[in-house]
Amino acid sequence: MKDLHTLREVNVGRGNAVLQDIKMLTGLRKLGVTEINKKNGPAFCSAISSLSRLESLSVRSAGKQGLRGCLDDISSPPESLQSLKLYGNLGTLPEWIKELPHLVKLKLVKSRLLDHEAALEFLGKLPKLEILVLPLAWSVFQGEELVFKRLQAGITFGSLRVLWFSVGSRVKSVTIEQGTMPNLEWLYYFEAEVDNEFCFSGLEFLESINEVQLNVSFPWTNGTWEEVRQDEARKKGELKKKIQAQLARNANEPIVTMH
Repeated sequence: MKDLHTLREVNVGRGNAVLQDIKMLTGLRKLGVTEINKKNGPAFCSAISSLSRLESLSVRSAGKQGLRGCLDDISSPPESLQSLKLYGNLGTLPEWIKELPHLVKLKLVKSRLLDHEAALEFLGKLPKLEILVLPLAWSVFQGEELVFKRLQAGITFGSLRVLWFSVGSRVKSVTIEQGTMPNLEWLYYFEAEVDNEFCFSGLEFLESINEVQLNVSFPWTNGTWEEVRQDEARKKGELKKKIQAQLARNANEPIVTMH
């Protein structure tokens, strides 16, 4: 059993015995667990600290509490970890993520991050991160503008190639400062309902961008179905033109796709 390389969707919610078994599987490369909670969190952290060869980890929470306080005690995070997927309320990002030198892919679903500026600074410093997926990441976004800032000490998101994210309907703009994401090739933004004034800024600074893809809808207006449909199409067309104008001078001639 120690030579087992892959375990997927292991339900650990019924007790710690299965986590004790997982701890012994020191040859594991890929692991997916569900039903992590405060009660079994310490045993889970102990198990992960023993899996030094782990390359891919997927963790799903149980209940409204989510993963908050369940992952903080991983004392020796697997240095070989390349892919990390966390599903559930975190509040703040576990500090040990910074100790993953080979982390390439990070997916955070319904993580309800409370301090967006601190979270983006944290993520922007991950040296080898190439793929970042942030659907439903923010708990309560108070501002009207989300900013991907350049760090004073150097480039932010220096290795990032793919960014998939959503913010919330309150946001009127997403700004990307010059010096961030120099290697970003594909940007995907999803939002069920964006503000009528919503737009991106700073896309012209993405020197490696090949495609910007948006899947958005606008608040419904009064009128017939046909009038509502036409108004939605008009607003999407205007947003697309604004983005195309920012990217007009980009040598890559990036594609702008609107859904």
